[in-house]
Amino acid sequence: MKPRSVPLLLAAASVLGACTSMPSGPSVMALPGTNKSLDQFRGDDRNCRQFALGQLSGVSSHQASTSAAGASSTSSTSYAGDDAQQQYDAAYVQCMYASGHRVPVYGPMIAAPPATPPANYKPNTPPPAPAPQGHAP
Repeated sequence: MKPRSVPLLLAAASVLGACTSMPSGPSVMALPGTNKSLDQFRGDDRNCRQFALGQLSGVSSHQASTSAAGASSTSSTSYAGDDAQQQYDAAYVQCMYASGHRVPVYGPMIAAPPATPPANYKPNTPPPAPAPQGHAP
């Protein structure tokens, strides 16, 4: 490798690294839980945003909350844009659910197939009536 190409590679890597940024917030909607006030929801939302940011940057939620530039700082951990958003959303949803709020549920919404009875299942039905007995002539 030529000595000139090393600085060019480093410059290219730094430019590409600058394109990825930390998520600024969740891309999913959470709703207040049953018997939760709006003030409780807003407080939990703020705490869960800090928790999710801490999960991405590798710092605790307390460190993220005390950092002045916590929401806009980048970390040493490198994430692709969509991957970082998905991880942020997963941490946010888990935190909000644990706090008692309603969160989105992913997956197909289909009815479960009917359960098959076990092999030793015998229905509780009366035995069949005895066959009529004929008279001998």
